[in-house]
Amino acid sequence: MQMSDTVLKASLSQEERSAIAEIEATTNILQLVTRLTGTRFAGIAKFTETEWIVCSAYDPIELGINVGDTLDLETTLCSEFRRNPQALFLPQISKDGRLSSRPVVKQYSIESYAGAPVFLPDGRLWGALCALDSRAVLFDNPDLAETLTLFARLIGCIFFSNLTVEGASHIQTGSCFAD
Repeated sequence: MQMSDTVLKASLSQEERSAIAEIEATTNILQLVTRLTGTRFAGIAKFTETEWIVCSAYDPIELGINVGDTLDLETTLCSEFRRNPQALFLPQISKDGRLSSRPVVKQYSIESYAGAPVFLPDGRLWGALCALDSRAVLFDNPDLAETLTLFARLIGCIFFSNLTVEGASHIQTGSCFAD
């Protein structure tokens, strides 16, 4: 099966669509992520057990990754967060023997990747904030990992507060950003 056959439109729940709509600053966050990383694409993706689902995308270079697109999670670079939930930076994927063969890398001609896992305040891995580009990008800002992690934490808190009544109490008490 060709990779293009695995891209499907996923339906996000009404609650998830509402949460995305309420994050008026999502596009601004994604634009800021591209500026901070030097990449030309940024997105937020949700994980299921087997799928990677695009929730929001800033794609001025028209890679063709759109809201609602679904990929097999294990074909994506974001699946690495299930193994190691730390910010990940790959300035030149073509030199990484293990990851350069991922179908998504070939399909979208990805050469560089920066990402952070998105956790909900209750500790569940929800998805990822990712930035990528078809050209090599040097990630030399020493604060970049912490900055992406903070953005991912903010995104997780916003989604959690919009998806659950319990989540709203976490936001109000400030526990989303407690150390």
